[in-house]
Parts: sequence; C-alpha cells; structure tokens
Amino acid sequence: MSIFKSKVFPELQTKRLTLRSPSATDAQPYHGILSLPETSQFSDIPVNPTRKKSAAFVTWMRKLHTRGKGAAWIIETKQKNTVIGSVRISAIEKKIQCGIIAYELHPEHWRQGYATEALQVVVKHAHEVMNLNRLEARVIGDNKASDSVLMKNGFVFEGEMRHKAWFQEQFWDVRLYARLATD
Repeated sequence: MSIFKSKVFPELQTKRLTLRSPSATDAQPYHGILSLPETSQFSDIPVNPTRKKSAAFVTWMRKLHTRGKGAAWIIETKQKNTVIGSVRISAIEKKIQCGIIAYELHPEHWRQGYATEALQVVVKHAHEVMNLNRLEARVIGDNKASDSVLMKNGFVFEGEMRHKAWFQEQFWDVRLYARLATD
C-alpha cells in the first residue's frame, strides 16, 4: 500500500483558502510568521529564529512529500493570496498508517476559522487519498484554541503526557489528540 498515490504534490482548496506546496520564495513571508513570539509560544519552533533557520524550515517542509515522509502545505487566503501559515503531516508511520499533524498561523489570522478550515481539508485528504488510518496532534501549554480546532475536526482527546516536551528552557506537558478514518 502506498501512502502517496501520485508524485505530484496535491494542492487543496477550501472556500477561502488555497493549500499549496511550499516554495523557496515562501522563506521570507514565513520568517515573518515564525519570528513572532505568539507563534512560537506553544511550539518547539525556536523563538525569533534567524532568516537562515526559517528558510531551512521551509526547505524541510518542501522535502517532506518528495521524500515520502509526510506533506506540508502553505496556507494562502484566496482573497489576497497572502501566506498566513502552514499545516503539515510532519511524519508518517507507514506500517500503522499514522500521520502526525502540526500547524501554525500568523496571529493576525487567529480566531477567524482558518485553522479549522485548513485542517478539515487536510484531514479529508489524509484519510481518503493518503489512506492514513490514524492522525495524531499534540498540544502544548494552555493552547485552548488549538484544542478547539482539533475537536471541531473530529479529534478526540486521548490523554496528557507529563513533561513530554522540552523547549524554551522548560518542560511542558503535552495533550494528545487523535482521530481515525472511521471517526
């Protein structure tokens, strides 16, 4: 069974968003997102990364699909063609058909339904096209907005792992959410 039915990267569409393959030209606008403290406060993304580190992150996202390790989409608004974030299947355990979901948005676009909308189309693609049976997401800290995005997309809270993450010079508890293709 192949997770990737096509070598062509799948562009996804919603009513308000285009989810497309990352490109080298995304490094600059994405640096603007990654360098905001609000973006990294609940993430292991380095606080205020250098432009070089932001470019390396975009390069890593670009290679996920071609290497068969996952998929990453840049999220753009259709109205202004503005890069507002990304959503990723950061890793895939092929034997058990499980993908790890991650995402971030520019804070100017929080609380407008964009994360929920983007994740919805990625979840559908992951289950129906990539044949992933299970999707997991991890939420760190007091990130209630992310909890809500996941639950709106059918993810179920499975438990909390105490001191599972280390970044920003401290341990963090991690909440695990998952959904199955049958959910």
